[in-house]
Formats: sequence, structure tokens, C-alpha cells
Amino acid sequence: MSTTSASTKAGEPVVSDTLRAMRDAARAGGTVPAEQVGEWFQTIRDQLYAEQRPVRLEACATGSPHWIQVDERGWHRARKERQKLRALYVHPLPEERRKGTLDHTWSADRTHCTRCNSPHDWAEPFCDPPKEPVRIPLKRQPYNPLWVVPALDRLERAMRREGKQEREYWNREIAQMRRSIEEHTKETQP
Repeated sequence: MSTTSASTKAGEPVVSDTLRAMRDAARAGGTVPAEQVGEWFQTIRDQLYAEQRPVRLEACATGSPHWIQVDERGWHRARKERQKLRALYVHPLPEERRKGTLDHTWSADRTHCTRCNSPHDWAEPFCDPPKEPVRIPLKRQPYNPLWVVPALDRLERAMRREGKQEREYWNREIAQMRRSIEEHTKETQP
């Protein structure tokens, strides 16, 4: 009895057929030849990643714990040197794939989409309107105006080295702040 489906015989194997064959082999409990595992790996890799380029390539030098981003030339050099390599691929989430079927609604002069505001010559294949920003509720933080008084004292001492006009201006400002603090603390105290 064959573990491959009709779609495998008809053409290129797909991931679901490969996973089914892997499950059947696991249930059988026997050993699986290395060639078979290699075929499974090739099928899954080709079906999942063949049509897209990696978003980021990284290499890890021998004896180093750090991954470094490399370009394609660095990737091939690292392969020759037998360094550890990894590639990051991005698949759209299922909900993103479903909502991505919305067509653009172009403006009258065909310069941009009226829904997502993408320019005509840079637009993605499907319209993806921006989401409304989520408002972050602000809660009042505890604040005691008396915390400013030591800074005002320090500012008053520092102003002694300034010119007369500058000193008078800052002394008026400091006095006004002190009055405001006193009024505020009188209002809040029972």
C-alpha cells in the first residue's frame, strides 16, 4: 500500500502529502532511510520557501555566540567556511491573506488610492487601509508640587552669579512659582 496521494503522482509533491507520509512512517515505528528524510526536507523547503526571498540573512562565526546580518555575498562566503547560517522568511498571517483581496479605489487623476493612500506607481497588489490608532488612556499620576521646592532653592543660589537684570527676572519667576505652590498646597490640604 502506497502512502503517497494522487496529487503526488500527478506532479510535484506538496507539503500535506509529505507530512502525511512522515506521520505514516512514525506510526509504523521503523527506521526511515536518510534519502527519504532528505526528500521530505527538500519538498517542505521548496514548497514553503522557494518562491520568496529571505528578508534577512545571518551568519554566526565559528566560536562566536553572536549572529551577524550578512548580504548574499557574505552568505556564500560563510557557507564555504562552514559557519552556522540562518535565514528569516516572512509569511503573511492567515487573516492578512484573507483581507488582502480588497482592490484599490483610485482617485480621479489616478495618482493614489482613496482608501489606503498608496501612490499609484508604488502600490501593493491589494489595498490595505491603515487601521485607526488605538488611544492610550492617560491616568493621572500622583504629583506633589513641593517636590519642586529644592530645585527652586538651588536655582536661587545659582542665580547669584548672574547679572542684575537676569537675577531680577529669575527671582520674579521663582517667587511666582513659590506662590503658586503655596496656593496649590493650601487647596489640597484638608
